[in-house]
Amino acid sequence: MKNYHAALSTYQFKRAKADGLIQVFNEGCYLMAEYNERTGIVSWQRVLMATQRELVEKWLRERYPVRETVTKSTRSKSAARG
Repeated sequence: MKNYHAALSTYQFKRAKADGLIQVFNEGCYLMAEYNERTGIVSWQRVLMATQRELVEKWLRERYPVRETVTKSTRSKSAARG
């Protein structure tokens, strides 16, 4: 667990806007990845070692789980069926 926090301490996680994107920056303030909280997909912008990449992705999914959003049109379609 100690390595887990040490590896993540070199990264900054910031919410871009209210649209569900979490940006991952390295210690040099380079954008490394963007995590979509709605889909759970991480889009990597730069190359990273696989072990660090897995740690970052795991941390993002634990901290920001995928949100299920129900849109108005989805609700009305399911109500019409039922």
